[in-house]
Amino acid sequence: MRFFSDASRPVHLGPYPLERLARADHAEASGLPAFEPLEFRRPEAPESLVGAMAEYQAMMDAIRDGLVNKARAECPSDPIERANHLKAFGYFSDSSMVGICRMVPEARLSEPVRNPDIDRLADDLKTRQTKTLASGIDIIMADLKESMEAPPSGIEGHTHAIVFLTEMHRDPEPGERGSEWLADAQGHRAALRSAETAVVLANYIRLLGWDAKAHTATSSDVDLNRLTVEAGLAVARDGGLHNPFVGTRFGIAVVTTDFEMATDRPLAVRQPLLGPRWWVGFRTQKSAMNRDVYKHRYYADGPHPFETLRRVDEPTTFIDEPRVARVPKRTDMFARAQF
Repeated sequence: MRFFSDASRPVHLGPYPLERLARADHAEASGLPAFEPLEFRRPEAPESLVGAMAEYQAMMDAIRDGLVNKARAECPSDPIERANHLKAFGYFSDSSMVGICRMVPEARLSEPVRNPDIDRLADDLKTRQTKTLASGIDIIMADLKESMEAPPSGIEGHTHAIVFLTEMHRDPEPGERGSEWLADAQGHRAALRSAETAVVLANYIRLLGWDAKAHTATSSDVDLNRLTVEAGLAVARDGGLHNPFVGTRFGIAVVTTDFEMATDRPLAVRQPLLGPRWWVGFRTQKSAMNRDVYKHRYYADGPHPFETLRRVDEPTTFIDEPRVARVPKRTDMFARAQF
C-alpha cells in the first residue's frame, strides 16, 4: 500500500529519495574495498542460471566500446539539464539509483579487466550460423562481429563517470519454486542489468558525437567501487560498500565519457535517521515498506497479485466505445466533473 503519490516527482530523481541524504565535499576512500571482477563461469553447477547469463554478459562486454560519430548532435548546453536527461534514461531502464561524478585519476585501474568469455564468444561468431528468422538479426550479428574485431580503446580524455546501481531483492528461499537454478545468482543478475543500461547509454553518447565507454563487473578500465563512492551512491563500511537504502546488496556498472555534465556530491559517512518520510514513502515510489516487492511473495508468482483476480472459463472481450459518445450534452462544469 502506498499512502502518497509520486506523480509530480521528476523522473531524473528516481524512485529513492537520494536528494535527502547528507553530502560531503570529498569522498572518503579509507577502507574502500579493492575492485574484484565477477566470475560468471560455474561448471560445477550446469543447471545454474549464471551459466546462461555468461554469454549475454560477454556480448555486453564485447560492445562496451565503439566508434564515435564525427558530427556532434545538438543537445542542451546546461550541465544540469544534461545530467538530468542521462539520469532519466537510467531510471527509465529500471536502474535503482544513478549518480554522476568526475573521473578521478585514482579510479583508473593499473591493468584493465577483461571478461575471459569474450574470446570464446569471438571464436563462436566465426563459425556460428544464425538460427532465427527475427527481423534485423543479420545486422545485429554483423555489428557484433565488427565490435569484436575492433581494437580496444582507452579512456584518455574522459572527464566524467555515470554510475548505475541495480538493487537485489531477497534471496530465493530453500524449497521455493526455481530456487535450485536461481541460487547465488543475485550479484550476477544485478551486474548484468546494470551492464545493459551502461552499454546502451555509452553507445548513445558516442552517436551524439562524444566519446564514451561502458565498464562492467567483468570488463572494466576503472575501479567501480571508487566511482560508486565518488558519485554519492555508497560509502565504505566494514570492508564493503554500503548504501543507506539498500545496504550492500546491489550491482554496479559505469559509463566514462568526455561529455560535460553536472556532478553529484559524495555521501557523508554519517547519515541522519531516514525518518518517517522514508518509512511511508512520502512522494517517492520506494519506501521502507515496499522496497522489496518480493519480500512477502514467491518469485514464481510475480510482483503483482494476479492470483486475486476473478477468473472465467471463456475469454472476456471488452468493447471500448469512444469516450466522446458518453459525454453529456450539458457543457457546464458540473456535467464535465460528473463525466
